[in-house]
Amino acid sequence: MIDLRCHLLNGIVCGAGDFAEAVEMCRQAAREGVQTIVLTERWEAGSNEPPQPFNERQQALERLQHETSGALALKSGYVLRFHNGLAALVERYGASITLGGGRYVLVSLPALCTPVETEEVWEQLMQRGFSVIVAAPEGSPALRRNPQRLEKWTDGGAKLQLNAASVTGAHGREAQRFALHCAKEYPNRVMVASNMRVGEARHTSLAQAREILARHFGKRRVQALFQDTPAAILETAHEKDAAGIELNGRDQSGLLSQLFKLGKAATGAS
Repeated sequence: MIDLRCHLLNGIVCGAGDFAEAVEMCRQAAREGVQTIVLTERWEAGSNEPPQPFNERQQALERLQHETSGALALKSGYVLRFHNGLAALVERYGASITLGGGRYVLVSLPALCTPVETEEVWEQLMQRGFSVIVAAPEGSPALRRNPQRLEKWTDGGAKLQLNAASVTGAHGREAQRFALHCAKEYPNRVMVASNMRVGEARHTSLAQAREILARHFGKRRVQALFQDTPAAILETAHEKDAAGIELNGRDQSGLLSQLFKLGKAATGAS
């Protein structure tokens, strides 16, 4: 399995209390069958600087990778809180703040009210060569009340990241119901991540979520949710040269048509 959202680095918000705890969280994930983890960190809305310097973060990742003896492939990423200047932020930092250095950005929306300018920001990101993954839409009462808006986003190429704890019911019946709805209605546009954080490991089991989804949808759909779609997202880190897209944010001629072609290709691969 591939886990695209996991807050296990020590020294970050919601992260491990110390290095030893981070190592144990990695080992727990490996025991469940996870092979690749994107170590995510929350980037607050309106902040123009990273939560910690990129070089310090990379050093922490490499230390953890060494300590786990290669049992897991560890990559870097961020959960970006939505705000109007998001496209400018991504243009500034490029692949340094995407998931695994690819062309997908993981964005967390306000739960109670979806901003009216959301579609405009999605379009701005696309114009700069990036695609959107909406973080935990099942946890948003606003999106649960208006699933048609979510459907328009997925039709336009956006993907959805569901929390394992929502699938297992730990976040309540409404979140679980909508998570199952998304997994059913948006094939190849959805992936499940642990969103693991310190103190909540027992609620964030990917293995438990996988078992539940297998009972509902079968092994083929589960393969897409936990392996194929996340793998296609991480593979975009290698598409830069072939696609002619600069992941540092510089726009290219014919960019939108290239992105739609890539989106179809990634969906087919999933």
